[in-house]
Amino acid sequence: MAHPDLGEELLRFLQSPDYQPQDASGMARGMGLDARDRVQLRSLLRTWEAEGKLVRLRQARFKLRELAPALIRGRVRTLPGGKQLFIPDEEGRLALQALAPDGGRIEIPIPRLRSMGAMDGDTVRVSVRHGAPPAYRRRHKGMRPQAGDLRPEARVEEIVRRRQGAWVGTYRSGGRYGLLKGDGCSTPDWVRLEEAPPPGLQVGMRISVEPLSYPLGKMMATGRVAEVLGWPDDEGVDMRAVIQRHGLRTEFPPAVLEEARNLPDVIPATEYERRDDWRDRCVFTIDPETARDYDDAISVSSRGDGWELAVHIADVSYYVRPGSALDREAQLRGNSTYLPDRVLPMLPPRLCDDLCSLREGEDRLTRLCLMRINSRGKMIGASFRDAVIRSRRRLTYRQVIGVIGGNGSSGDAEVDAMIREAHRLAQQLRTQRFENGALNLDMPEVRVLLDDHGVPTGVESSRSDASHELIEECMLAANEQVARALKSKMIPALYRVHEEPDPGKLHEFAMIARSYGISAGTLQTREELKRVMQQFQGHPDELLIKTSLLRAMMRARYSPKALGHYGLAKGDYCHFTSPIRRYADLIIHRGFSRLTGQSGTKPGLPTGSKLADIAEHISETERTSAAAEQEAERIKLLQLMEQQCHAKHPIVWQALITAAWPQGLAVEIPELQMKGFVSGALLPQESRWFYERHANCWSSTDGRRLLPGHSLAAVPVKVDADTGFLELRPATPDEQKTPPVPVVQTPVPGT
Repeated sequence: MAHPDLGEELLRFLQSPDYQPQDASGMARGMGLDARDRVQLRSLLRTWEAEGKLVRLRQARFKLRELAPALIRGRVRTLPGGKQLFIPDEEGRLALQALAPDGGRIEIPIPRLRSMGAMDGDTVRVSVRHGAPPAYRRRHKGMRPQAGDLRPEARVEEIVRRRQGAWVGTYRSGGRYGLLKGDGCSTPDWVRLEEAPPPGLQVGMRISVEPLSYPLGKMMATGRVAEVLGWPDDEGVDMRAVIQRHGLRTEFPPAVLEEARNLPDVIPATEYERRDDWRDRCVFTIDPETARDYDDAISVSSRGDGWELAVHIADVSYYVRPGSALDREAQLRGNSTYLPDRVLPMLPPRLCDDLCSLREGEDRLTRLCLMRINSRGKMIGASFRDAVIRSRRRLTYRQVIGVIGGNGSSGDAEVDAMIREAHRLAQQLRTQRFENGALNLDMPEVRVLLDDHGVPTGVESSRSDASHELIEECMLAANEQVARALKSKMIPALYRVHEEPDPGKLHEFAMIARSYGISAGTLQTREELKRVMQQFQGHPDELLIKTSLLRAMMRARYSPKALGHYGLAKGDYCHFTSPIRRYADLIIHRGFSRLTGQSGTKPGLPTGSKLADIAEHISETERTSAAAEQEAERIKLLQLMEQQCHAKHPIVWQALITAAWPQGLAVEIPELQMKGFVSGALLPQESRWFYERHANCWSSTDGRRLLPGHSLAAVPVKVDADTGFLELRPATPDEQKTPPVPVVQTPVPGT
């Protein structure tokens, strides 16, 4: 007699959490079936296999066919050394948080054989599963991993879009037409050229290559030469290589330039009539000394128990209309890119350096956010206007810090008084912001100084001071008020969002903090994180610890949804203050037209999927620009270090030891964000040094010790520009008498 419930019993057995794929005999024993039921079981297995319910594995073992996993979209990030990570887009984050057992990691490793040839920056769709990491499999061969041992892995199922940009590297001989030697990250290790290269190309020159096919398995990538950049040491070759690799746009199309040329030089009388006239009021700009465009100006006045703050932003939307050639090019670029020797602007110079630049003594159109703030730094109210201004003074940060400190002047007594009033306001705003939970995530930045030929001559370090804080707090306040108003009136907008940190990464940071002797709990709340940050403030390794914290943070991006800004502790936040260099701000300015309540053109706004596509696109262009800027800065830093290897009086850097190995010491120069290596053979020779494995340090016969966390004065001795490898040695006592690296105040980019 047939078993009436065998199908249900088999399904329960196969769905059991302890089930491992078995053959029919193993299933029968596990289910306790007699000989007659075993015949029915085999028949049922054949039927289910034919229907697709079961999958037959090796040795006739069966398992239930899993439902096709949901494909998650995101991009690939390739780290130096070849390791690949999957970073999901907005829609995939929630799904990954549900999948990840450690609380929702947002970076999923991609095993080497499951990348489908995807490369750094490619947009892909992946399936995610949990498996034992390779290290576990090597140590526990044949053992079944427990749930706690499993880690999420991504498998690339589809390459949606390849990253922009060419492959850049060095031309080598080999094959019929030669090879390209790449970095293995943004460019494959080797690319076989499929067409004859241009005449004059020689081995060792830098070239850019147009991809024809991508590396897959053991198949080498192929391409054709797009441009011969020149010899690596030729002037400008390094920066052109960066531009080509990241696909940055250097020239404006003729239609865009023509449209910019046809813009009127004179402001029409109708605009003067409909706008608030601020030309006779004290308004000024604050920018770095080297700035050529000035897109924000402020005016501050005391009002009873508080202040009135006016933030004027250049009205770029008046000149750049939706759908125009200027608008299409600006959207395509997404933002301006700042390389050490040049700027690749979002808008033509006619706009960013002239019509939209709030020059001293010239009439300019602005968008005005007018705010009332009480004496405790709390916002009372805000209104929004279209205005016309005539900037009273073009000030630099150095001038402003002089006025604040009482040892300088702008040359205008009213401006000086307003600067001091603005400073008092900014301090109240800053105090209020940090009381509300904002995190101080600012890091000093280093810029390489170049001569007229692009050769590094030194560095300058930027640190935020009172002059930077003054303008930053005013801009943050305006950004928040505009975002809040747009949201309350349900006007389509692009918000600047910074989501809560990934719990898995915060856990890793907590472990790092404890290794420095800092008490760190679970870091599940903002208050816990702020307590940890207070502990490492002033710590000898503060920059290293802060860098580790920044790596645990989510990256800020643009979204049509107001998801809040974690770092600033703001529920509503947007970018409104730099429409000359960011397309997101231009979108906000168009929505601003619906807040002014004045007659005038109210341009159509993108909505729905179109707005989401713009947000994704400009978030990507921002990442691309940031990667290009970091790469270009690092190239120039390595060139500077290479010069220092042969200098009579090299610059002495304070390096922090991060690890001790039998071969030597791993170090990092926090001020430059550069890693390096100090060979044990190069330690001071006046005493004998030896590696103590049990203590994880290097010790000398005279009692000195070098271990992780210690500081070491060092100078460079060897640089490999291709790999970025930097070797250093301890500085001699005479070298340590060299004057320190000059610190020059330069602007710190806003959030």
